[in-house]
Amino acid sequence: MKSVSESAKSGSALIMVLVVLIIVTAISTVSLSNSMNLMRLSQRQVWMEQAHFTAESGVEEAARMINGSAYMGGSETLFTHTLPNGASADVVITPLNSQGQEFSVRSESTVNGITRVVNIGRIYRPTYLNYGNFYEDFRNLWWIYGEVVDGKVWTGTTQNMYGYTLSNGEKWGPVFTDLNETDASSFGGYPDYAATLAEGADPGTFVYDDLLFWDEHEEGFETNVSMPALLDVDFDRTSMIADALTVDPSEIDPTLVSPANMPSGKALKLKGRTEIRYSVDTIGGKDVGIVEIRNHDMFGNFNWHSVYSEALDLIYIEKNPSGPGGHKNATLLIGDADKKTVNVVKANMTVWAEDDVTIPTHIIYDNQNLEESTDKLGVISKDDIWFDRKFTGDLVVQGGFIATGSINNSEKGELGLLNYDKFGVRGTLHFLGSMVAERVYPFGMFSGNRFVSGFVTDHRFDQRFLTDPPPFTPVISSQVNYEDWH
Repeated sequence: MKSVSESAKSGSALIMVLVVLIIVTAISTVSLSNSMNLMRLSQRQVWMEQAHFTAESGVEEAARMINGSAYMGGSETLFTHTLPNGASADVVITPLNSQGQEFSVRSESTVNGITRVVNIGRIYRPTYLNYGNFYEDFRNLWWIYGEVVDGKVWTGTTQNMYGYTLSNGEKWGPVFTDLNETDASSFGGYPDYAATLAEGADPGTFVYDDLLFWDEHEEGFETNVSMPALLDVDFDRTSMIADALTVDPSEIDPTLVSPANMPSGKALKLKGRTEIRYSVDTIGGKDVGIVEIRNHDMFGNFNWHSVYSEALDLIYIEKNPSGPGGHKNATLLIGDADKKTVNVVKANMTVWAEDDVTIPTHIIYDNQNLEESTDKLGVISKDDIWFDRKFTGDLVVQGGFIATGSINNSEKGELGLLNYDKFGVRGTLHFLGSMVAERVYPFGMFSGNRFVSGFVTDHRFDQRFLTDPPPFTPVISSQVNYEDWH
């Protein structure tokens, strides 16, 4: 056996050290490379998030613009939104209709070469017709037993609830199918008898077990909820829109123009006292909507003149200071006051009037299948809206009705039944849509546990108004909703 010299041992140790050093260096190099890659990825992630958040801030700025009462839409709007840190987003707002209610938004931001885009398929402004009932002044009136109130409710003053206990011990009071909000600090009367309807229950066929009474479901009733005033509704703006969209009546006259050639999205601008009635006629083998109009200023007489209702998005009726024959006021009558005729609406339009509106007879949509129907009617008054049926019997009315009142008029815009306390019980008002007013006016009168005059109300909310109201419905300026955010 041979011995190993000390120098050979030292050489072997040095080789081992070198090998270990090479391995450690390699590991360190890989680790450093991985760390640098992670840092780069981390930095890239930060830039991606910065670009995304900046693009989202552009969308929020677009929403603020859309929500501003002065923003009209109409054409595509491009702007650059810059944050305090210097990051910016290029934003495009594209109107989806001509009414200033619906838009799409695209916002793009680039940070250190990384681009992110946020799209909103639809931004829309909720309207007052999002509510089944909306009254700034509830006049200390009562929701009574057996009344089914469909859709959201808001009042600016106290709502009183009236009900009583049946002989079998069950409560009988008003039923609300959706959230009930008030700007008052409390609900009055006997709120313990008020109930909301359980989710999924049908307002027309619900059973007693579907009712969630006040003491079980107080979250269905909210207090101290404020809303913008109806006086914010801009008639001047709508008048200008009517000027821009106005059409000569001869261009939508069914005796002169075939249904295939009638235009769409148009407006009529009328002055002074006006009467209109709706019907459906067959022209050239096609069922078409007709609106007949009596207006001295436009037609030079007070005879009925027919135009296509489906050609119109808007009818605007303004006051006429120099109107002949005493027809100065912009009063509107929808239907024949002395006949039991039915207005059949085959159209999607809104009527604005700078004065009172009277509804003396039935108004129904041509297509009653609401899941596919495009028939919708909005009626906006700068003063009052009165239901004034002169005949005993049920009344059927469908549409969205808004009585805004006038800033130059000390009287609030009211909506209700004329002579509600006379002529005994007239029947049932079958209503589909929304009722909105500065001040509610009663539809009937009760004494104790007995209904004594006016109409029993069967009020159903038109769910289509939530996302697709009639054109040029007034928007709630403090709110904006989003759909299809990606």
